[in-house]
Amino acid sequence: MNGICTLANDTVYDQLIALLNSIEVILGSNTPVCIYPFDDQIEQIKAEIVNRPNVFIYEDSASIQRWDKFMQAAAPERLNRKKFRLYGAHRRFCAFDGPFEKFIYMDADTLVMNSLDAVFQKLEESDFVVYDFQFLSPTKVYNIQSPKLLEIFEQSRIDSEIFCSGFYASKQGLFEQDTREWLLAQLQSGEAEI
Repeated sequence: MNGICTLANDTVYDQLIALLNSIEVILGSNTPVCIYPFDDQIEQIKAEIVNRPNVFIYEDSASIQRWDKFMQAAAPERLNRKKFRLYGAHRRFCAFDGPFEKFIYMDADTLVMNSLDAVFQKLEESDFVVYDFQFLSPTKVYNIQSPKLLEIFEQSRIDSEIFCSGFYASKQGLFEQDTREWLLAQLQSGEAEI
């Protein structure tokens, strides 16, 4: 089954409602939508989706804890609620654990404006489809002061391959334990600084 995923809490309730309404109008009221909880503040969302049978909150606590633990090991400072406003953004990675075989992740502050069939079709030939949005400055994505940055990426890639993580499509199961462990080792070896 294919579906749409998003990340939300009650802070972005109004934006989430706009996204859900756009999905309903453009894609249809039967389009499955999974909401990953940014944090535990989701009471308004729970009350709203009672009337939207196609929308559900992701409740796989083992998956959520697995990605919380991953982030704790990768960059514990990013989980500081007082310092980082996106302290729960990593929970979007739960999409790789399920419930959809193929999914499109959309930030809660985006809207569906047209059919997404072409994006799902691209997943027949690719594991990822991303929307290149961060064209203004690599500082939105990278620590350009890091000496490690150019050890990992050539300048031409930094200038041309920055994408916004607010819209992407992928497939379930691409980040199994071995892959997560490899990524974590890379991040802990110094790549996290970039």
